Amino acid sequence: MPPDFPDCASEWWQESRRSCENSSSSTTTPYENSTRAALLVETMRRAPAPLQPFVQQGFSLYDREVVLGRRRYEQVTFVEMLNIAKSLQMKAPPAPVPSPASSLTPLPPSPLCNALVAQTAATTHTTSIAPISHKRAAPEAVPHEPPHKRAVLVTTTSVPLNDKAFFFQLAGITDAEVAATREFVGTSTELERNYTRYEPLVEDIRPLAVLKDAYAHITTRATALEKAEGKKAAQKYLSDQLKGMRQDLRVQNIVDNFTVMVYEVHARLCLETGDIGEFNQCQAGLKQFYAMDAVDLRQCDVKNFFLYRLVYLTLSGQYDSLSTELIHFTNAQLQGTDRVGSNIAREPVNRTLALCAACNNGDTPSLCCLLLSFETEMTYLVRIYLQKLRIMWLKEILTAMKGSLTLRFLMTSLGFTPHHHGKKKRQLFWLDDAEESAWLRFTELFQTLKVELPPDFSFHEEVTRRKYTGSNPQAHYPSLDAATALKAVNDYLVFLGTRKDAGRT
Repeated sequence: MPPDFPDCASEWWQESRRSCENSSSSTTTPYENSTRAALLVETMRRAPAPLQPFVQQGFSLYDREVVLGRRRYEQVTFVEMLNIAKSLQMKAPPAPVPSPASSLTPLPPSPLCNALVAQTAATTHTTSIAPISHKRAAPEAVPHEPPHKRAVLVTTTSVPLNDKAFFFQLAGITDAEVAATREFVGTSTELERNYTRYEPLVEDIRPLAVLKDAYAHITTRATALEKAEGKKAAQKYLSDQLKGMRQDLRVQNIVDNFTVMVYEVHARLCLETGDIGEFNQCQAGLKQFYAMDAVDLRQCDVKNFFLYRLVYLTLSGQYDSLSTELIHFTNAQLQGTDRVGSNIAREPVNRTLALCAACNNGDTPSLCCLLLSFETEMTYLVRIYLQKLRIMWLKEILTAMKGSLTLRFLMTSLGFTPHHHGKKKRQLFWLDDAEESAWLRFTELFQTLKVELPPDFSFHEEVTRRKYTGSNPQAHYPSLDAATALKAVNDYLVFLGTRKDAGRT
């Protein structure tokens, strides 16, 4: 290139600079339209005060996507914008803790401090006039003072030590982390309201007086709905309304016997319908409510829900939590300090632990006998986990035995046959509630495991067939090969290990 040739940039470099300038200028200007303004107003109205700055930040990020043509404000709702703001709030660094020096009151200057300040000023003035020397000066000899004669600065804090905020500040906890929940009283007068996932407003929440009227209303309507559309429709309606009532009680921090009654009724309904997730939320809330002084335990079903919690923790495999519950119960029985544990007798707890052992060991006769001594809700709770337990029992049976196993033996071992109880001969107890339900569960179990049943198998005939213990070479009983069935069970368990929702099975 000649030395006098003019410098010039390439075309792609100039084009990239122009595109960057256009993008930067476009992002600096806010994107405004009527849809965005209405969405921003609604989102800010729904968001609590600590979340509002992150709402603004979320709209700024969304503006860039709109300008680039990737998003449109007509496609987003205020719930999604609130979720974006919550994500930004979780990723944001914690607020800086104020320095402890800001809370210290300055002390009056001592004579020693005045002498040091004067000496420092004189030294600074001398060094500014004298020429700069490149040699390092030797340190001046400072007379050594013994520790007991040294001046100790005593500082006083402007915040008393018994102040909770002072200890939170020392621990490095910001105000946002220890902020109290927003307390308000609802103004809604609606008797029906479903559960909502967005931030509730005052006009959406019903006060306590309206909630009591709403409870009487929904129970009356559920009874009428059961007669008109069936039991399942009434249960679904009642469950949705009770969940909405729980939300109203929770956001208003109402804890009394009415709150406990709503949670207990909803928990029993969840057990009957098999909704174990909602039952877990109800029993966790009841555990906290029972420990509060505002609740009269004489009007609550403390004992049964404690027993339900023990069985739930056992069947769901939460043995650490189960051990903690039993330790607290034992300490309450010995010391009598816990108002909840001291009101529960030992005998039902021992029966509950025996029930848990029967479930783990596959002792179906003992399981049926023990379930008859509890409330009906205990049977509902065990029935939720019954299919999972039967797979575990079946694997243990097939592992311990070889050859052919009759289906009647498997039906009895897995609890598909009825249990006779009472003085009447026809008084039967089914783990699956009835023969039809037991037949459906039996067929579903072996279809899930991909084990083919013999073509001549009849569930009703096997249930009604009398036991025969003698040798009868002409008799033929439907049976399965233990090795083939065990391989199918192991393959199914391996398949469960590859699923994300395997823990729910």
